Amino acid sequence: MSDRLEKCAPAWAHTVGLMDLQPPSRVPTTVTELADRMLAQETAVRYAVAYDERRLDVIDALVVDDVSFAYRVGTGPLETITGRANVLAWLEDVMASQSDQRRHLVGSVLVEHLTADRATVVCYSAIVGIEDVAELVTTTVYVFSLVKRDDRWLILSAVDGLDRPF
Repeated sequence: MSDRLEKCAPAWAHTVGLMDLQPPSRVPTTVTELADRMLAQETAVRYAVAYDERRLDVIDALVVDDVSFAYRVGTGPLETITGRANVLAWLEDVMASQSDQRRHLVGSVLVEHLTADRATVVCYSAIVGIEDVAELVTTTVYVFSLVKRDDRWLILSAVDGLDRPF
């Protein structure tokens, strides 16, 4: 990524409409609702771990056929890739360009919207690269739109909002 930012503006993800932070959700009243909330979060984290381990087979199992992935650096342009094959090929190219071991340190995972078959998960991540030493590569906010199919939460779309280029 070559886009350079002069600075990382406060609240940029909200300003560009990447995030829509909601008030606290009500307490789940059924085991199914609680399980859905937890498994939707797990799908988001599983993507990050699969990326770090370069497990495209796991990412393939996490996405729907018409998936879309997008990324932006701060308030820069939104770049979008659509379709399972295109997204997997793009991720493979990005992974091949990185000689270090990446580790997504995922935190602040929120389920912002949840219905019986749709969910939106937002999570922050600090991405560390490890070669000779561990160094912070960038920080990011991921927004995952999920759909429940065959009792699994799958990624319908993902947006990676990078605070700085990597």
